[in-house]
Amino acid sequence: MAAERPPIFATLGLAVRSTPDPALRTIEDKLAAGASLSVEDGVALLRTRDLHSLGRLALNAKRAKSHDRVYYVLNRYINSTNVCYANCRFCSFAADEKKEPERIVRMAADAVLAKALETGKNFNQIHIVGGHDPRQLSLDYWLPLMRRLKEVVPHAQLSLFTAAELDYMARRHRMSYEDLLIRLRDAGLENINGGGAEVFSARFRRLVCPNKVDAAHWLEIHEIAHRVGIASNATMLYGTIETLEERAEHLVLLRESQRRSPGYNAFIPLAFHPDGNEMSHHGWTSGLDDIRMFATARLMLDNFDHIKAYWMIQGLAICQLALLFGADDMDGTHGSTDEELIYHSAGTRSGQHVDDREFRRLIEEVGFVPVRRNSTYQEFPADWAPKDEAQPERVLTSA
Repeated sequence: MAAERPPIFATLGLAVRSTPDPALRTIEDKLAAGASLSVEDGVALLRTRDLHSLGRLALNAKRAKSHDRVYYVLNRYINSTNVCYANCRFCSFAADEKKEPERIVRMAADAVLAKALETGKNFNQIHIVGGHDPRQLSLDYWLPLMRRLKEVVPHAQLSLFTAAELDYMARRHRMSYEDLLIRLRDAGLENINGGGAEVFSARFRRLVCPNKVDAAHWLEIHEIAHRVGIASNATMLYGTIETLEERAEHLVLLRESQRRSPGYNAFIPLAFHPDGNEMSHHGWTSGLDDIRMFATARLMLDNFDHIKAYWMIQGLAICQLALLFGADDMDGTHGSTDEELIYHSAGTRSGQHVDDREFRRLIEEVGFVPVRRNSTYQEFPADWAPKDEAQPERVLTSA
């Protein structure tokens, strides 16, 4: 019989010291009893040095939700405009059309449609995010474009806007959130992106993004969307001035929102990127902070089915590791000609495109089963293609 292989640290001649965290034992008991975790529990998770126990708890919670599956989507990602008057201090993406006209990106509707179809039709999601642009954030622009997209690629779900953009559009049109969302739903909107949440703390928003929709209205927009049949995602921007308590409170508010109005598919932790913005002195988040954030989200958000490790933000290596700390989604491949601008403006070290075969390899390497999806987590075979691209249409029903 072969001898048992020693731990990797032992082979390097390093001492391995286990430091169990008593707070995690208490949290484990609460999880076993089916209780939701408190803000204090969240802070303990975000502080712990007992990464082995943290990973074990988060991985167990992930398996309870999605078993051995890890999801990805073939998508097109488009930033339709970078004109924005919100003036958030963390943002490197926004451009002032009066002060820096050379930086302006404002795509005409025909250009958005052409960009979406640039590499064919074999994708399941169109993901578009822009800014608070008074010339583009209007129903006159979006309703005809959405209908054209649904006509040309009916199999691709439209994942558009953030609650911040929707609040801005509603105020411009003097419409209620519900009336606006119904109009957009009827034109083909199936999912709202999770951006604009930042950190829900009133202190944080006053200091960092005072001109953006407040937390109460962000939550209201998502809850109304769920009630009228539009799904959504949720996010949190971490790594600047927020406290650990404010991070945990943010997660509790999302959990309560899901209870009031179910419809959130996934939560995506967004690590702060420092290049080219007013908050650059905070620097990059650490790998340990990233891993703790994924695990804490998985354990706190017991009524969210999915935690997404978005490779564009944390990079493929951290996201692959995050799969062992509660994440069950690596987001999308992005089209080979896509140009993500928000995080690339802030210095992301990731590329623009990942081949879906590489996604599957990375997922399998960790011991999970890669599953292709759309925005609302319908499952597709890896080799699925729309009928007009010479492949039989097969859609698997989610378990």
